[in-house]
Amino acid sequence: MIQRIQTVFLFVSLCFVIPMFFAPMAELVYKPPQESVNETEKIFSFDLRGFYQTESGIRDSDEFSIMSFGILICVLNLLIIFLYKRRLLQIRLCIYNILFLLGMTGVIFFTLFNVESDPLVSPRLPIVFPIVAVILHYLAFRSIRRDELMVQALSRLR
Repeated sequence: MIQRIQTVFLFVSLCFVIPMFFAPMAELVYKPPQESVNETEKIFSFDLRGFYQTESGIRDSDEFSIMSFGILICVLNLLIIFLYKRRLLQIRLCIYNILFLLGMTGVIFFTLFNVESDPLVSPRLPIVFPIVAVILHYLAFRSIRRDELMVQALSRLR
């Protein structure tokens, strides 16, 4: 299991997905309108669990859909790693995980850029982690497929 390169790709992919639960992916700055003097600008951070106000640490909203994508991707990733004897199932689950990662990326961008009152959005480094995980999953898919083709070729020689 460990000696296969696809296991390394899948494990590194998991290491990119887990920090997205805790590290802020973007920061949103709400500037008050010019006519309101008493209001100060509010700074919100965004991770897989939703928006939270940076100064007070209070959660503004819980994004259950994005968090459920993240949990599903992590569980599926671990399942793919431990199903190393069933390569065809591993290939299918790897493709599903790529689709879930792309879906999660779409939901993240939709959530960030569909916020009312047009805040100033400044992305952070963890926002590219799902894209890196997609690339790593694709590399794992290719390696698993190569192993399966090699096993099929060896069984034809018998």
